[in-house]
Amino acid sequence: MKPLRKKLLVATAVAGLGLAAVGFAGPWGGHGMMGGGMGDCGMMGGGMGKGHGRMGGNPEQRMAMMQQHRAEQMELLAGRLKLTPEQQPAWKSFLTAQDAHHADKMKMWRNAPNQETGAVAHFEGMIQGMEQHLASLKTMAKATGDLYAALDPAQKKVMDDFFTSRPMHRMMRGGPSAPPAQPAQ
Repeated sequence: MKPLRKKLLVATAVAGLGLAAVGFAGPWGGHGMMGGGMGDCGMMGGGMGKGHGRMGGNPEQRMAMMQQHRAEQMELLAGRLKLTPEQQPAWKSFLTAQDAHHADKMKMWRNAPNQETGAVAHFEGMIQGMEQHLASLKTMAKATGDLYAALDPAQKKVMDDFFTSRPMHRMMRGGPSAPPAQPAQ
């Protein structure tokens, strides 16, 4: 083998190993809210309650990160919808309802019954939280319906795709290749 070719082969092998090392040294998992695992999940993050992992920090910091992510997503959706001035009031009502819904979810999470309560109190607290969540979802659904009624068909398709074709939604339906569930007949 010629010396130049041998050196080129060695350099290529070293570069390949270097790139492989960088790939393995990177954070595990994908990007997004669940990318590297929840920080307080012993199996997915930095261990139980240690506040490490991709979500980082304590629960309040994670909530702030989720709020920022949600705001960025709504900004992205608004840009894709190309809302007219006439549609802005419905959009603002939608955002207000969504903010209230997520604030209720955070409040419910903070006030969740702890392990020190008895079994009955635990389940009563869960029922109360679910009833509050249902009321919040109904308000959110009404605001979404009002916005949806103000959209043209192309905008409705954008909104449908935005809320139904997201990676976490596909994962919950059984993976990226799983088609949407067909309605019962």
